[in-house]
Amino acid sequence: MKIISVLAGFVLMIAYCVISTSNMAQAEEVLGTGTDSLLGGDLTDPEDDGEPDEDEGYDAIFSSNEEPGFGGGEFSFNVFDNRLGPINDKWCCGKGGGIPDEGLWVMAEFEEQYALTHFTMSSANDVPARDPTVWEVQGSNDGEDFETIFAHDGDSFWDQRLQVVLFEAGEDYDVQKNGYRFFRHVTFDTASNPAGAYFQIGEIEFFGDDSYPVDPKTKLATTWGRIKNAR
Repeated sequence: MKIISVLAGFVLMIAYCVISTSNMAQAEEVLGTGTDSLLGGDLTDPEDDGEPDEDEGYDAIFSSNEEPGFGGGEFSFNVFDNRLGPINDKWCCGKGGGIPDEGLWVMAEFEEQYALTHFTMSSANDVPARDPTVWEVQGSNDGEDFETIFAHDGDSFWDQRLQVVLFEAGEDYDVQKNGYRFFRHVTFDTASNPAGAYFQIGEIEFFGDDSYPVDPKTKLATTWGRIKNAR
């Protein structure tokens, strides 16, 4: 009986370690709570001088498949306004009927290609059941065909409101071998989906490096696209 008890305890210890490691992998690095915990200076607004009310001063073009715009009714571009708080400092809450199969996405388009080196995701001010539980960060060079850079499928990794969490290449997702001009965040599910106001995000910050090994075909296609658009 003693041998069985020891073995059972050993199995429980291994299971605990596996579960703990898995949770840590999903938790990433918590930077703190509130606007002051944001890193700032991300690709969308390196100088931190964007004016969300006018959608001016940003180094990116924003788009979304639901509630595009700043301010208003807690619109999607609020995730790039460099502020954490209620109402117009977050994106909330989704149309009736639940999240569509394509997900709810918000996207930033840049003139140059960047390899995503790290990014932050922040919870909103209330209702934890609205936190994304199944979501991805994706990259593209034409705004149509996207590759998954990071994917999360599980419980919300936030344990506080207005909490800023950091994700880093090489630790939390693969180091990028190619650069992208488009980065988007897509939410596929939340705990409260599809009931009521079922979704919200506080802030997203994308950081990238333009010195990376680029696929020559990708670079050529991007360059040709710019030449055509300039004509």
